[in-house]
Amino acid sequence: MTTRRGLLLRLGLLATAGGALFMVRDRLPWLPLQPRFVNGRDTPWQALPERGGLIEIPVTVNGTPVRAVVDSGAQFSAIDRTLAARMALPRTLAAPILAYGVSGGPSLSHTVRLDLALPGLAIPDLRAAALDLAAISAATGRDFQLLIGRDVLRHLVVEADFPRARARFLAREAFRAPRDAIVLPLRTKGGAPVIAVRIEDAPALDVLVDTGASGVLALSAPAATRAGLLAPGRQVSSAHSVSLGGLSVDRLVTASTIDVGGMTLHQTDVQIYTPAANAPAPSGLLGTGLFRQFRMALDLGGDRLVLVRPGLIVVPMPEPRR
Repeated sequence: MTTRRGLLLRLGLLATAGGALFMVRDRLPWLPLQPRFVNGRDTPWQALPERGGLIEIPVTVNGTPVRAVVDSGAQFSAIDRTLAARMALPRTLAAPILAYGVSGGPSLSHTVRLDLALPGLAIPDLRAAALDLAAISAATGRDFQLLIGRDVLRHLVVEADFPRARARFLAREAFRAPRDAIVLPLRTKGGAPVIAVRIEDAPALDVLVDTGASGVLALSAPAATRAGLLAPGRQVSSAHSVSLGGLSVDRLVTASTIDVGGMTLHQTDVQIYTPAANAPAPSGLLGTGLFRQFRMALDLGGDRLVLVRPGLIVVPMPEPRR
């Protein structure tokens, strides 16, 4: 049993501060990536910012230093369009794309190619959507120009040690979880990693595991209605959120219990957003607010989320003998 005060941070103003989600409608397939670890196994640890609760790290794009947010809510990686133009990143031959946030209207954009690198890891020839990330960055007070999406994350494991404010990447075959870690199975729904949550006595619903969302849980208005959070008599307040669709004023309701992966959260704030008409928005977002007292590893290729309590150690597997 987990108490709200012991684990959770109030959603407050920036429930979807890293851009949270964008979904791209694109007719052409994206080419497979080939991430290259210098040692074949993992990267060094990189420090995370003291505030914000997101996996935000320094990287380089074609040799230029930028800051990136690791965003499992993003279907594809994205770069700020102004930066892409300034760097003269080559456009791909693909048709224009439509990008959506969890609220607001769609954005018409294009894709570019770039070489992404960070200490110990190179990802050449990455195709990324060119989006207006500068507006999100400015609204949230963060200085990031890149989102690392599921197109990259499916090829490796991202590990974020929130208590020690650090993060790294590992090759999937190099990652091994401790025996007493909490391993949460994930399912893929429409290409997105989802997990079932149960709110109070309502039936379980699937929500997107979203490392680009800084809160604990956000639900769409229809999902919140089905869960009984908007029933008459519930106390409702307001909070702001930022996504690709822009700044929005959302509703905030406290749930008496939320069950996820065998953990029970008590008296937890749930932010409720209103999706744009016809937008492919998910029923909900499970954000990094849930993980802040854990060492978290997200293995999308293995359909699992691993939570390690402080004090336990995750080590890479030794290299096989030849």
